Amino acid sequence: MIRRVFSLLVAGVLFLVLCTVSSEATEQTENEYCNARFGFCFSYPAYFEMDPPPANDDGRILRDGNGCVVTAWGGYNVLEETLAEAMASRSEDFDTVTYEAKGKNWFVLSGYRGSDIVYLKLWVGRDAVNGVEMTYPSALKKEYDRIVTKIVRSFRPGEL
Repeated sequence: MIRRVFSLLVAGVLFLVLCTVSSEATEQTENEYCNARFGFCFSYPAYFEMDPPPANDDGRILRDGNGCVVTAWGGYNVLEETLAEAMASRSEDFDTVTYEAKGKNWFVLSGYRGSDIVYLKLWVGRDAVNGVEMTYPSALKKEYDRIVTKIVRSFRPGEL
């Protein structure tokens, strides 16, 4: 009897270890997208599916099927917006901004649009802008915060 319980316990532990290793491997598998037109690149989890490219090939939309949408794009700075002007303009797209930061040629806005969390990082140059925006259900904040951080840290803007 003790041997049987021990065998079941060992089998259960092995199952948990294998499941954990499998989910970590899936989570760590990444793809990279580079935009030929605007020169930006970023990595994203391999389980995200990419929408077909738009006609002007200015970026891509990726979805994970659970409510997270990643939109990455480039564009020409035809309005010659400064960093401050672009930041003020994009903040109008939020219902509520809860976080903002800026650097020499980039800014971050995070907050809410409806019940979804929105995270936007935009690089602004004299000639072009590159951006990445992620929206996801606020109920899944804990699960997505880590993914958002990895995507943003991997983003390399093109020539601005």
